[in-house]
Amino acid sequence: MRKLITTFAILIAVLVAGMCTLVLLVNPNDFKHYMVQQVEKRSGYQLMLKGDLRWHVWPKLSILSGPISLTAPGASQPAVTADNMRLDVELLPLLSHQLRVSKVLVTRAVLQALPDAAAKSTDTGPIAPDEPSSFSPSLGHWSLDIAHVSIVNSLLIWQDPQGEQLNFRELNLDLHQDESRVGHYRLSTALTRNQQTFSLDVEGQMDARHYPFKLAFSVDRGDYQLQGVSLPEQGVKGQTSFTAQWSPRNNAFDLTNFTLQANDSDFSGEARGRLAPSLQLALTLHAKKANFDQLLLTRHSVTQQTNADDSTSTDNTVTSAHRRSPVVVEENNRGFIDWLNHSEISSELTADQATWHGVTVSKLALSAQNSQGMMALKTLSGQVGNGHFALNGSVDFRPELADVQIHTDLQRIPLQIVQPLLQIPPVLHGDISLLGQFSGRGLQGKEILTQWQGQSQVELLSLDIPRMNVQQMVIDAVTRASNRVNSDPKLHPVIPDMRGEFTLANGALQLTRLQGENAQVSLNALGNINFAQRGLDITFNLLTRGWKGDPEMLALLANQPIPLRFYGPWDHLQYSLSVDKLLRSNLKSRLQQWLKDNDKSKHTP
Repeated sequence: MRKLITTFAILIAVLVAGMCTLVLLVNPNDFKHYMVQQVEKRSGYQLMLKGDLRWHVWPKLSILSGPISLTAPGASQPAVTADNMRLDVELLPLLSHQLRVSKVLVTRAVLQALPDAAAKSTDTGPIAPDEPSSFSPSLGHWSLDIAHVSIVNSLLIWQDPQGEQLNFRELNLDLHQDESRVGHYRLSTALTRNQQTFSLDVEGQMDARHYPFKLAFSVDRGDYQLQGVSLPEQGVKGQTSFTAQWSPRNNAFDLTNFTLQANDSDFSGEARGRLAPSLQLALTLHAKKANFDQLLLTRHSVTQQTNADDSTSTDNTVTSAHRRSPVVVEENNRGFIDWLNHSEISSELTADQATWHGVTVSKLALSAQNSQGMMALKTLSGQVGNGHFALNGSVDFRPELADVQIHTDLQRIPLQIVQPLLQIPPVLHGDISLLGQFSGRGLQGKEILTQWQGQSQVELLSLDIPRMNVQQMVIDAVTRASNRVNSDPKLHPVIPDMRGEFTLANGALQLTRLQGENAQVSLNALGNINFAQRGLDITFNLLTRGWKGDPEMLALLANQPIPLRFYGPWDHLQYSLSVDKLLRSNLKSRLQQWLKDNDKSKHTP
């Protein structure tokens, strides 16, 4: 045991002696000019080392430098500047005049991915084919090899194709590579912009054998989080993974095996395109579940609907409660629209189940092509409950208010969904079907109703007006006006399915035809709804059945539609139903006809 300890002590002493000898006899500044030459030979970049190099022996044998800068060929600004740099070197290669750097550590660096810091190529000749770079030494008696690069607590300044600079702070990069330039990396950083913070922590594999022609890498694990204003209260966070290829010469990228988990949504697919001179993106995504309420909407944009106040009615007044509802497109999306105006994007999105403003949509399909803010909507379709919808047309995002040309095909969509999206009082229950063509400006609910125009066929199915049964109102009015008839007590009035057409222009919806019939009633409606002034004037003409009593009155009610008119502002709606006046008018006309017929009989020879 004593011999073993003695042997270790001798080895340690020899090692310490060797290190001390190197520190005393080998001047690290002898490598300074060589490192500058090697960096320029292999990359074309100009390395500047300010101050003298010095040894550092604990915990590893290292060379320390002062401030450094790295400048691309022809660039007016350095691509990298740092306060200091540490080179961890291996001891044994130094004995044979080899500078083998096991790790390069740069702290508090500033990396500039800006046009002024980019390399300026002056070579007009043909570009050589892609070949693996050679790392064999060819200058002097020293050789250089780097296996590990680490950048700590640094800043990356990147300029997007539109000229806006983005600052990626707290940048930490750790890269291991072998002699063939294949390695492993880990990257973490944070970006703050428009009072929003995006943090990222990823690691994966990288293949730089064909760089600068091509850089292949994968994200095996990626954690991210996005928080700030105009975002959901809990933010957006999750994991991602993909395989990618990047071509620096033409700014092109290709993503495959892409997966993204965001809150409780999941996406998979692929993407390809290029970043400059303007963004070009072809995106194909599929989601088993996509909850856009948790990804896009703020806590203020989706307001929970409150229970309506109890409606009160008199003989000529109906009061209804107005409730604030969510909009179709948010007002705070100008930044996203500006991004569309400078992009070429082709998107294909499908989802087994999606959620938007609390509405569950199954079999969602979106296909759109955006060209510098001019979007061709090929299809937007899905199923809602027992119904489905399909939209197509175009949207021009370049004006302040988007110009819209849209064809709608809605089949049995619940009115409880349509009314809140359009910001109108939810006074009707049932389903609606629309087949029409519309155009206008804006995408918010209020803009759709006040600045769009068009015409459509409409169907109202299983229609119900809670706390306001128009058929029962007519029956009660008739029985109060005359005791000669009464209704079947077993009869439960049901509003028939109604079909018709309407036109929309200047904020006013004009019913050109709306009628329906069942075993109990024949019903038609005419009038208009003014969305700009939040008022209406609609008359329902009801021809009810199932009466019992006086045959003459039965004959009258069987052929005389009874008008029921609703008019006035939405929050103080009034109605008019004068059955007694109608009966008196009918009796007067019958009496006049009898007198006329009687007078004719007297003058007949």
